[in-house]
Amino acid sequence: MSHGGTSEAEADLTPLLDLVLQLLMFFIVNVQFVSEQVSSEIKLPRSESARPVDKADPAALFLNQKVVNREFLQRLTDKERELVKDADVAVLIPSKPPMTMPQARSWLRDRYDQLRRLSKDGEVPTTVHFRPDENLEYRHLLLLMDYAKQAGFRKFKVRATIRKKS
Repeated sequence: MSHGGTSEAEADLTPLLDLVLQLLMFFIVNVQFVSEQVSSEIKLPRSESARPVDKADPAALFLNQKVVNREFLQRLTDKERELVKDADVAVLIPSKPPMTMPQARSWLRDRYDQLRRLSKDGEVPTTVHFRPDENLEYRHLLLLMDYAKQAGFRKFKVRATIRKKS
């Protein structure tokens, strides 16, 4: 049964565009947060037993270790250069200035105490992700791991790139 005349219905795309823009903004913001957790200065060591990261851990703490050399120092600001100029290794923590190993030890203790106070049950579920530079001596990595353990952290992961078997 026809009601006479022609009627054209146009879809209102405004809500769809709003949704697309909100999703786009969500992903842009999250990509920036994830990229801040790692330092592009670090070239991870290679390992045949390395596995891809299963999922993003919202309670993760990323500790990047970089050998202090002339090339690294040139990329720092004058203030940052002054902080690590006499160190063999710099510890790079997202949104923090570069630190020496003793400064990182103190920061880890303070961070653990802060996380424990914020926890409801006093437990700190944070996983510490160590990202050593490929030229870093293992003793420096082990020393930083020891500092994290002394501070109270109990969950650790060491990051590496996957070496393809030949």
